[in-house]
Amino acid sequence: MKEPYIHHREKLSDVTRDLAAVAMGNKAADLLIKNGKLVNVNVGYIQENIDVAVSHGFIAYVGPNAKIMTDEHTKVVDAAGRYIVPGFIDGHMHIESSMLDPRNFACGVLPNGVTTICPDNHEITNVLGMKAVKLFHDVMEGVPIKCFLAMPVCVPALPGLEDAGAMISPEDVAAAYDHGWAQLQGEQMNFVGMILGDPKVHAINKATLDAGVVATGHYPSHELEQGLNAFIATGQNACHELTDKEGAIRRAELGMYAQMRYGTAGYDMPNAIKAYTDNPGIDDRFFCMVTDDVDPATVYHDGQLLRVVRTAIQQGVPPVKAIQYVTINVAQMLEKARWIGSISPAKAADILIVSDLPGMVIDQVYSDGVLVAENGKMTVNVPPYDYPDWALHSIFLDKMTPDFFRISAEEIEKPKVRVMDCIPNVLEIPEVILEMEAVDGELKADPEKNLAKIFDIYRHSPDYGVTGTHGIGFIRGIGMRANCAYASTVAHDCHNLMVVGTSDEAMSIAANALIESEGGIAIVVDGKLAYVMELPLAGLMCLESAEVAAARVIRLEEAIAATGCPHSKMEMTLSFAALPVLEELHITNRGYVLLKEGKAPELVPLIVK
Repeated sequence: MKEPYIHHREKLSDVTRDLAAVAMGNKAADLLIKNGKLVNVNVGYIQENIDVAVSHGFIAYVGPNAKIMTDEHTKVVDAAGRYIVPGFIDGHMHIESSMLDPRNFACGVLPNGVTTICPDNHEITNVLGMKAVKLFHDVMEGVPIKCFLAMPVCVPALPGLEDAGAMISPEDVAAAYDHGWAQLQGEQMNFVGMILGDPKVHAINKATLDAGVVATGHYPSHELEQGLNAFIATGQNACHELTDKEGAIRRAELGMYAQMRYGTAGYDMPNAIKAYTDNPGIDDRFFCMVTDDVDPATVYHDGQLLRVVRTAIQQGVPPVKAIQYVTINVAQMLEKARWIGSISPAKAADILIVSDLPGMVIDQVYSDGVLVAENGKMTVNVPPYDYPDWALHSIFLDKMTPDFFRISAEEIEKPKVRVMDCIPNVLEIPEVILEMEAVDGELKADPEKNLAKIFDIYRHSPDYGVTGTHGIGFIRGIGMRANCAYASTVAHDCHNLMVVGTSDEAMSIAANALIESEGGIAIVVDGKLAYVMELPLAGLMCLESAEVAAARVIRLEEAIAATGCPHSKMEMTLSFAALPVLEELHITNRGYVLLKEGKAPELVPLIVK
C-alpha cells in the first residue's frame, strides 16, 4: 500500500530565478522529457524532437536539443517520439452527477488526462448551503488536480417555484469569493430573471462582477437574438446549453464561449461540433468542450473528458483542434491562460504523454511535474476525506404509506391531465394533455399506456411552510410495467425525493428504502425492492472509488431494465425531470412548472380546466 500522498504547489513568484537558471542550463531540472512531438496548442500544430524541462512544478524550457543540466535528482523521461500534450481542462461540470465524492472523482479522471476541473457544486449546495461550498474547498486541499470551484448562484434556481435545503444570497456569493472558496461563478440558470431584469438575480450577478471573477451562464433558449444578447450583456461569458451548430456559432459571434456538452445523457457536442466541421476555416477560439454531467460508469469505463475528445476526433475534428477545445481555449475562457492550458515556459507542468494521438491513448499524466497516473492507473495514493456527520445525514422524512401516493380526482369523471412526455437522453420534457378516467375518485398509473405517476417531495431540514410540500404528476415514455417504481434523491437541482411508479405500494417501498439509507436511488420490481444504490454524502454521492461506483451503477441500470424500461441511462434522464429552468414541463415540490420560450416560468395545475 502506497503512503498517503499530499500534493504541494509552489508559487511562480517564488521560483522565477530557478526557472530562468534551468532554461539557461545553469541549474538542474527536476523533470526532463526528451524526444517528444509537442502538440503546440498556442499555434495549432505539432513540433518534432522537442524537449520539455520542468522545475518546481513549472515548465522552464520548451525546445529542440535542449542543453538542460541534469543531476542525480533529475527524472529523465524519453518520450521516444510520443506526443507531449497539455493536461485537459473541464471548464464546466458537476462532480455530484458522477455519484463520487470529490477525491474519488479526481482519482477517476486524472488517469484519463484531466488535470484541471471547474466544478459547479450547486447540487450539494442546494442540499447543505454555504457549508457545502467550504466543504468542497477543504476536501480538494492536497489533491493533485487543479480545482477552480464555480460558486453556485442559483440556490434554488427558481425561488417561489421550488424549494431546496438552502437559499444563497448576494452576500453569500461575495463571501465565497472573499474567503477564496470559489474562483469563478457557477452557471446562472435563472436566465429568464437575467434577461427580464429580476432585481434579486441581478444583485447576485453584481456580487460576481464586483469580485472580478469569470461569470458562466446557462441559456437553453433557442431564441438567439434579443434574449441571447441580453443574457451576454449581463456579463455571462460562457454557456453549455447549446444543442446545434447555429447555437455554437451565434454564441461565438457575440464573444461568448460555446461549451459543447457531451455527458452521459446530454449528447449535444456531435451536433454542435458541426460549427467547425462544416466551417473548417472558422476562427474557433471561442469553442470549448465540456462534460457537464457524467455518471461513474462514464468516468471509469469511457474516460469522462477523454471520451469527449475521442468522440470529437471521430466526428472529423483534427486531433490538435480537439485538444485546443479542452486546453488553451478553456484556459482563456477562465482567464487562467498565464498559468494553465499549454506547454509553455512559466505554465504549470500539467503534461500528458500520448502514444496514439488520433486514438488519444494516454500513457502518463503529470500534474505540476509529478507523475500522478500511468497506463490508466493512479501512481499516488490520495487519502479519503473524513466527512462530518451533517454532510452524511440529509434526509428529513418519515416513512410513507401507499396512501401518500394517491392522486385524488373526486369532482371530474374524465379530467384532462397534464403529462410529462419523457424522451430518453433529452433534458427538455414536452407537455402533453391526456384525457384520463377517474377510478373510485382517483387517477391511477396505466402501464399499458406507458403512463406512470411522478412525485417530487421536499426532503431537507424542516422549514416553516415548506416541510410536507410535494408536487404530483404523471410521466409518459419510461416503459415501466405494473407494480414497479423508481425513487431518487438525485433530482436536479433542489434534490428533493423524486418517486416514479406504476403502483402506490411500489412507490412507498422505493421511497422508504431511501429514507432508511440516507439517500440514493432505489428500484422496485414486481412489488419487491430490487436494488438500492446508497449515496450518503448529501444524498448525492457515495464514498467509494470510480471502479466500485461504476459497477454499482451498472447493477442499477440492470434493475431499471427489469422494470420494463428499454432505455439506457434512464437514471440520468430522470434526474433532470425536476429541473424547471429547462424549457417545457418539469416537476418540483411545488407542482408542475411550465417554461415556454420568451415567457416567465409558471406553476400550472395537474388537471386542465
